[in-house]
Amino acid sequence: MGAPCQTLEIPIKVDGCIGLASLWSTRNAVAELTGSDGQVWAVMDGRLDDRDGLIAALVGTGAPADLRQLPDTALLARAYYAWGDDCVSRLIGDFSFCLWDSRHRRLLCARDHFGVKPLYFARLGSVLVISSALRVVRRHPAVSRQLRSEAIGDFLLLGMCAELSQTAFRDVSRVPPAHRLTYSLELDALRVTRYWALEPGDPIRYADPREYVDQFCQLLRVAVADRVRSKPLGVLMSGGLDSSSVAVIAADVLGAAASERLRAFTVVYDTLMRDEERHHSTVVARTIGIPISHVAADQYQPFGRWEQDSLPPEPSLEGLTAIMLDVLDLVSRHGDAVLTGDGGDPMLLPTPVSDQVGRVSATRLLTDVFGAWRRGMRPPFGIRSRLVEWLGESQKVPGWLGRDLLESFDACARWQEIQARRNVDRTARSTAVNEVIDPWWTSTFESFDSGATQRPVELRYAFFDVRLASFVLRLPSFPWCLNKHVLREATRGMLPESVRTRSKTPLAGSPWGAAGQWSSQRAVDLFEATSEIDRFVDVRKFRTMVEGDSLLSGETLSAWAAISLAMWLRCDAKTSAASGTA
Repeated sequence: MGAPCQTLEIPIKVDGCIGLASLWSTRNAVAELTGSDGQVWAVMDGRLDDRDGLIAALVGTGAPADLRQLPDTALLARAYYAWGDDCVSRLIGDFSFCLWDSRHRRLLCARDHFGVKPLYFARLGSVLVISSALRVVRRHPAVSRQLRSEAIGDFLLLGMCAELSQTAFRDVSRVPPAHRLTYSLELDALRVTRYWALEPGDPIRYADPREYVDQFCQLLRVAVADRVRSKPLGVLMSGGLDSSSVAVIAADVLGAAASERLRAFTVVYDTLMRDEERHHSTVVARTIGIPISHVAADQYQPFGRWEQDSLPPEPSLEGLTAIMLDVLDLVSRHGDAVLTGDGGDPMLLPTPVSDQVGRVSATRLLTDVFGAWRRGMRPPFGIRSRLVEWLGESQKVPGWLGRDLLESFDACARWQEIQARRNVDRTARSTAVNEVIDPWWTSTFESFDSGATQRPVELRYAFFDVRLASFVLRLPSFPWCLNKHVLREATRGMLPESVRTRSKTPLAGSPWGAAGQWSSQRAVDLFEATSEIDRFVDVRKFRTMVEGDSLLSGETLSAWAAISLAMWLRCDAKTSAASGTA
């Protein structure tokens, strides 16, 4: 478990052929609990929230009353002794863990509700390797470099693996979010089962509008407070509403200690494009009284340092990983965790009027719409999106996919399947729910996890708190989710008005500009120098079908995915050869 970072000491527990190790000796030490009938060992990557609630429930089962000084991993072991496998459904937080029960010779592993913490495994004959770091699993000599065709097909269509139980590698699987893995050594039986599903329920209705804001404020504060328990930490603060709100609440929770314990970090563009983040983030930092560091990103180039220290653990569209790594290096000089405002956008997406018809009573819907209009807001009707749905979304399947790939991958059928999954929820807040459960978020969490970045810094996502999300996804779309109305009201008097009322502003340009243009010819040259790419890309067809000087726009995502794949294959081959794992 944990990430392969700078660790001098690795605590290990061994029971016959079973071994548990923590690569983060200061944060995830192996916990051992001895009972009258045997021992339970646990190792965890992450954090348990609502410790008071968990401790109270454990005391109710007969556990000792003095549990407050125990680390999270020891509380996990106690929870297992009290409730067995069902302990997972009683946990809140960002975690992945492995627990060995020597009494019954069985293993219990689990991953948190939204999948903030990764969990990978490889089952190869009598070998079972499990870790929160993909690189750790790949280093086992029984795990091959062979890629999984279906996952690479997804990557070329969408820029990610859409199957949450798979990775890009044939031999390595992932435990999906909100799932647990059990393995019986005696029976040699492995099972992966779901323990939780996001089911928000009907919209909440309060008689007093102030209750919506008060409840939202309370839950967001609880979510932030649970994420600032540790030593000094940072906050990735862009100067936009979401991250600034998290920062100002964190500063309020920390009180007088905020100026020393909390520091903001902001990525800015000074010359490449018009960017106001330096100004707005500085105003917020000054208002709440915390220091701020700015990282200028103008000169970073796609795939920069991929052959050195910034190669993602599997194929990725995150070509500018070096920016985040340098930010995390700065954060690590201050603390071992950093808050982020990611999640505010999907959680607070309003559902268009047309999508609420039949899901919300006509009276309620009309009341919500007119209530929004009275506040000067214009609810989206969603007529265009409905027409697209009725007419059928065009298939974005590239015609240059390789013959070997197409033998095991039906691109057209897969595209339709994925689009259907992305619209699976049909509740009153379907737009937000479908965005929150989209595999893109799992991919994002894994890309910036410390096991992927190889930096000893943990990203903490306050909006992806199960308590907050369960409430926010039941808010009526109008007016509370229009232009993030509830968040703007919650931070009234806390944030500078210029930021609190600021509209979401996309970058006025492309962050890829510093690299110049990637032409189709440049891509073909790369393909021809990468021997493995012809399994997935028909280079001759690519040359014929892909035109234009730039391949960096949204319309050419598949072409850019192919370029990223070729670059990743080339760099991974060199890394594997250098480490002797080729």
